[in-house]
Amino acid sequence: MATIERSVLLRQWFWPLRLAFWSAAIGVTVWIFGMLSQAAWATHRHPEDPVGYQAMHLEQELSTLAGLTPVVVEPAAVARFIGDAIHHTALATATLVSRALMNIPGRAREFAASDFIRNSPDPGGAYARELVRGAGADWNLLILGTYGFAVRTGMYLAMLPALALGCLLGAVDGLVARASRKANAGRESSSIYHRAKLGVTFVLITGYLACLALPDVTHPNMVLLPLAVAAALLLRLQAAYYKKYL
Repeated sequence: MATIERSVLLRQWFWPLRLAFWSAAIGVTVWIFGMLSQAAWATHRHPEDPVGYQAMHLEQELSTLAGLTPVVVEPAAVARFIGDAIHHTALATATLVSRALMNIPGRAREFAASDFIRNSPDPGGAYARELVRGAGADWNLLILGTYGFAVRTGMYLAMLPALALGCLLGAVDGLVARASRKANAGRESSSIYHRAKLGVTFVLITGYLACLALPDVTHPNMVLLPLAVAAALLLRLQAAYYKKYL
């Protein structure tokens, strides 16, 4: 009994850590997917100068993002914040790892094979800065891919007001249909309800990944509005087939 209680207490204390870990892991995976997708499309479409092509394409999408009407937040500001945060975090992580490996105090640093490590006051930081300066086209392509990921995410977040309105209308219409079904002794279907419930999540997640992977989103309304409509229809179906009696 004590072991069971201890296990329950551990789960209660560790769930924020698990939530933070899985949120960070999913976020990093989605970022890598979006960044590499943008880099791959640039390399495929313009192998002679993928960096120049990616920069030109990013400018076009930035102008499109700036043209979107802000409702709650400014999409361009959100994209800039996401891109800068990822870029600075990546640089800080690389510098931290370099310093942890090279700025080793004590005898290990005194007897290092490199004069640079022995004599430099900050060999790890200097090495990280030099590594970034000499990274070349591949590093620039990944940086542009990161900002491309941020721009696509800003475009997707700009859909939220339309998504909220559609979901509100779908939920209200679905509850009216549920009330009519209750009054007429219509059948309920837990299968349809649960499939529609999963369908909303599937449409939103798949739509976001598709928005990241597409080679061109210069007309975001053609991509985002069908997603909002599909999510609203599924929510309407979910509300209509909710159980008759609470």
